[in-house]
Amino acid sequence: MSEANIQVLKDGFDKFLSGDIPGFLELVSKDVQWDHRGPEGVPFNKLYEGRAGVAEFFQVMMTAQQPVVFEPREFFSSGDRVVCLGFFRWTVPTTTKEWESDFAMAVTIRNSQITEWRIMFDMSVEAAALRS
Repeated sequence: MSEANIQVLKDGFDKFLSGDIPGFLELVSKDVQWDHRGPEGVPFNKLYEGRAGVAEFFQVMMTAQQPVVFEPREFFSSGDRVVCLGFFRWTVPTTTKEWESDFAMAVTIRNSQITEWRIMFDMSVEAAALRS
């Protein structure tokens, strides 16, 4: 099951990178907990619930910034938990700033759907880039 769960996350990344957010949302459970809490002042730093919440997250985040580089590098799994380590770089059109960070995503996958998602990275560089 662990390899299948890793593949669910990889499929999600493929859909995200191709701009297929509706397809990505099909990989998310109806009651998903999507945790992107971080520094104040970033409009999408909060806890989201459900598919509608994840759709809101993507809409607000992708309006504020766009990925320049998104590199999932390593995957680890145990039972229904998957961790991905990687690197990303983003550009913020309103400030013309770029920011980058290594990341770790911790995801729970049950019945081939993402039920919990949490990301860890240097959120201070993201917040600084989003400030005018």
